[in-house]
Amino acid sequence: MSKSGLFAVKASHLGKSARSRARLIDAALAVFARQGLEAASINEIAREADMANGTFYLHFKDKDELTSVVALSVADEIVRQLDAAMADIDDAAERVSLGTRQFIHIAFERPNWGWAFARAFWVLPRLRIEVGRYMRQDIERGVAHGAFPVTVDDFVIEMVGSLVSSALFARMNGTVGPEAGSRAAELQLRLLGVDPDRAKALAWRSLDQSLIEVPIWEA
Repeated sequence: MSKSGLFAVKASHLGKSARSRARLIDAALAVFARQGLEAASINEIAREADMANGTFYLHFKDKDELTSVVALSVADEIVRQLDAAMADIDDAAERVSLGTRQFIHIAFERPNWGWAFARAFWVLPRLRIEVGRYMRQDIERGVAHGAFPVTVDDFVIEMVGSLVSSALFARMNGTVGPEAGSRAAELQLRLLGVDPDRAKALAWRSLDQSLIEVPIWEA
């Protein structure tokens, strides 16, 4: 798996060190998905990547550093896909709704990513900060354009981001079905002060999955 995972494929044209690092990230995704963050060991991750433990320590100080890199890599890649999908959308409320729904869909369809992100969100403050940074851009744009009649502060960003993570975890866990993204998006828009009818209309609009890039990788 680790030799053909997305990050290994993306690093295939780079130097040996970058390729090895990418293989470890893909391997960690697979192990985290199977065992969870706490149970996963460096030995198991190195074995999944077909590397010696010593090679692991050439790239990462410890499992905590690798976990942070993995989770942030997942978030960065999904956001990259979302930015491309929403390049022509200016409406802030629509961007928040579509972004949330697409994020949950992408992560759910790629279980390694979904589990890595859902489990890491609550234990890695840096990940929550980065996710908040992504979301703040669209929310502040909405405030500036009058779409969101709220004061943007860290608490609001934390609440909006937590809805994404909670909905994804519930979707991955099987406690909610495909409607998870729409339910989360509607709550987000209501939290941001959007009219209830408009929030519901945007959150439950048909989702065009063709907007999402499908990378070559093993889920």
